[in-house]
Amino acid sequence: MCESAVYEVYAVRYASRSERTRGDNFITTDAHEVAMPIDFYVWVIRNDQHTIVVDTGFDHEEAVRRGRQITRLPREGLSMLGIDSATVEDVIISHLHYDHAGTLDDFPQAKFHIQDLEVSYATGRHMCESTFRDVYSVHHVMRLVDHLYEGRVVFHDGDEVIVPGVAVHHIGGHTMGMQCVSVATKCGTVVLAVDA
Repeated sequence: MCESAVYEVYAVRYASRSERTRGDNFITTDAHEVAMPIDFYVWVIRNDQHTIVVDTGFDHEEAVRRGRQITRLPREGLSMLGIDSATVEDVIISHLHYDHAGTLDDFPQAKFHIQDLEVSYATGRHMCESTFRDVYSVHHVMRLVDHLYEGRVVFHDGDEVIVPGVAVHHIGGHTMGMQCVSVATKCGTVVLAVDA
């Protein structure tokens, strides 16, 4: 592999919820009241040729609606790494849950990479069931559709290369169209499993 296809990967924490319980994390589980805090991240994949963001988090409005605490907006976390979200050209959306696709408009130059199955799932019959629907934000899904009609959504069907050294892989499970990302680094392949 050529040196230009080797990347660094950064995790950017943008929010947290310390009072979360196991019952909030799992549909069915014992000991629902046991504490299980959670942090929320977006990721940066970059080298001299490419800067790719994985997921776009959520904003203050969604944080208030869901009782979450934002430390900084994802774009502010990226800025701490010297990245202007307005100039990012590629954003990979692992899936469309509210905490992964909420600040799309902070990336006005980006193409959004997503699995065909995720968009079908988030806009189809499964959303008639509140258990599945409640972790989505209709506003986020509608913004992705707006960007689709602007020519800014790139659909993937399974395993596909985004740029040399960075690929997406359909894995499903968490959502029908959940995808992870594999990244070539100097330490070997890193897999951003996100919520898998």
